[in-house]
Amino acid sequence: MDLQKYLEMYLSDGREHVAALREALEGGSAPGAEEVRELFRHAHSLKGMAASMNFEATSRLAHSLETILGVWRDGADPAPPAIEASLRAVDMLDDLMDVVQAEMKDEGLSSRVDEVIIQLEAALPEEASAEKPAGPAPGTGETPPAATEPSDASQEPDKETAKLTVTIEPGSPLPAARLLVVAQHLEAEFGPCPMAPSLAEVQQRALRSVVFRVPAGPGIKEAARALRELPEVEETELEMPGAPSPAPEKPGVVQSVRIRAAALDDLLAGSSELLYHLNRLEAELSPAEQQEHHFWLERHRALLNRHFDHILSIRLLPFDILGQRLARTVRELSSRTGKPLKFEMTGADQRLDRTLLERLLDPLTHLIRNAADHGIESPSARKSAGKPEEGTIALTVQREGEALLVSIGDDGRGLDENAIREAAVKRELLTDAQSKKLPRAKILELITLPAFSTRREVTDISGRGVGLDVVRAAVEALGGYLEMDSVQGQGTLFTLVVPSAVTLTSILVFGWDRWTRYGLPTSQVRRIYALAAHPLVRVGPRLCIQHDNGLIPVLGFRPRPVGREGFALSLDTPSGERALLVSRVFQSERVVILPWGAPLDMVPYWIGGALLSTGEISYIMDSRALLRIDPAEEENVLETV
Repeated sequence: MDLQKYLEMYLSDGREHVAALREALEGGSAPGAEEVRELFRHAHSLKGMAASMNFEATSRLAHSLETILGVWRDGADPAPPAIEASLRAVDMLDDLMDVVQAEMKDEGLSSRVDEVIIQLEAALPEEASAEKPAGPAPGTGETPPAATEPSDASQEPDKETAKLTVTIEPGSPLPAARLLVVAQHLEAEFGPCPMAPSLAEVQQRALRSVVFRVPAGPGIKEAARALRELPEVEETELEMPGAPSPAPEKPGVVQSVRIRAAALDDLLAGSSELLYHLNRLEAELSPAEQQEHHFWLERHRALLNRHFDHILSIRLLPFDILGQRLARTVRELSSRTGKPLKFEMTGADQRLDRTLLERLLDPLTHLIRNAADHGIESPSARKSAGKPEEGTIALTVQREGEALLVSIGDDGRGLDENAIREAAVKRELLTDAQSKKLPRAKILELITLPAFSTRREVTDISGRGVGLDVVRAAVEALGGYLEMDSVQGQGTLFTLVVPSAVTLTSILVFGWDRWTRYGLPTSQVRRIYALAAHPLVRVGPRLCIQHDNGLIPVLGFRPRPVGREGFALSLDTPSGERALLVSRVFQSERVVILPWGAPLDMVPYWIGGALLSTGEISYIMDSRALLRIDPAEEENVLETV
């Protein structure tokens, strides 16, 4: 059998099992009886799937994990060392999935798998270890048996058994494997359940439906309902002994389908193009025609917007998928550094575009390594400083307008500003006089230069500064930027500010000449002031716009001088209200903001581009990024306005 065509299904289902195992084991407390039974089912299914695909190392490890979960299921208390060993096994299963995805085999990690299996066996209670049946020694290459093939249900049935018919969806490429998973779930719950036809016959004749004989206990109805939630199970029909039970409502021929990401990208691009053509059609109509067809235009715009948002929501995944991997990284670093570390995450339910999630993994991993290796002090140093011996690494995910803010903070020693200045002078990046005049924010940015570090020693994990140039480059490649803040002795905070990827947004279109169009999300714009009616005044070194007896500081960003006929856009920024001077304001419209490719994605204050109804391209800006540009300090600024 050619297993390559089933690899995608194996990886998809396998990662779901691994994620479920990790989520339950990371709960902070010992899993309860029901959770343990569910954990056992996941490990049992994963073992059978790996064995059917000939992934020997994965099958052995899942078998060992299943053993310790079986001990818990039989009444043993899950001790902390056993939970920790189980988590290491889950992490290794995740690594094996990565290896299989890259190499289509799982042989490269056999020695590490053996180490984890030994740790699992050492965590077994003594009585369980003594009773554990002899199996293949780690590394022997012998594969433990997958699920024993269920016996034939056509043999004399027990009068106390129920008849459970399970049918697999017509489109399933591997119905025998799906029915094996069903058999494993039933075996984990009720013990061996006879099955007819046999699994060999199902595979030989490509059958989709079998009958199981299961104990007619109180849990059988719930089990039948649970089986319908398994991938590609179309229907389950339960017939109790004596009188047939009413057949459960059929959920439909196909409950779910898998869609390739590229197909969703095409749908999204098509929706964007339809919206553009609708805007273009409206722009070509005369005012009278627009009024006449207003209802039709708005109805179709609403339908397209809803269609676009629905496709976009399908592409989105919860950030927790990435958060689980980062939590695992913290656990590994805690073990390697000998520092007790706690990982906290806020905003795990935020949903992000799949591509953005993948591209955030590397920079966030770099930041966590820096925090664990250099940011967090040793337990003795923390105790001397009056801190808890356990260090904290906190991840926060939040949205601010059209931007996504992902922060990694620690409660460690913080950055030494003076040490950074001295290192910069020593490397001749700055003179001593320049270093003393440089603002604190610019001093902190020096640590993102390639190979810049204040450390005298280098470890195999990281050094503060080692890898931060990679973080900055990765964030800028996403059209974003890196913000830093640190208090010596209290900790450091890094914030990745990136566009939320493809979005449908209302923008205000403006410019500094009659040709080039720029845009800002209207959610960031408070008001528009005409410079002819609101004078500009200088307050100290800052230029401000006067309105209603109040003053708004003016941002220094202006590609061209702005005349008295220009406008001031009042913007919401993290530092309060700021004004952006522009020459022209054109229109506002709802557009699809798409991220730029190279090299335009390196421009720090552009979050993407959009196609306007006029056929022109608008460069979409971000008020938070504009704030980072130093305000203009030219002496003759009033003359240039």
